[in-house]
Amino acid sequence: MTVDRLSAAVDALDGLERTLAADDVDGWETMVGGGPDCYVVTATRGGQVANATVVADPDEFVEMTVGEQAIDYPASYVLDRSQVKVALADLASGVLPPSRWEILG
Repeated sequence: MTVDRLSAAVDALDGLERTLAADDVDGWETMVGGGPDCYVVTATRGGQVANATVVADPDEFVEMTVGEQAIDYPASYVLDRSQVKVALADLASGVLPPSRWEILG
């Protein structure tokens, strides 16, 4: 799926009935969950897991529904729509700046 198609799928996330969009972006298996105002972006490739991040209070949590599960996510993982677009562009470019990504593995 291209970034444009995944981005369109993200636009359809409503946080209630549609809470998960997933596909390949430049070799990264990418998942965007949540909606309509708050999202999480996680991507995996090989043994790596990459989580899109923002600067936030480490003690703050945001309740979101992702994949039909209500979860309290750390605020540092919760992005707005414009930040999701930047994260998808990062994945497509193959450059994941440490200021916007946490990479494990």
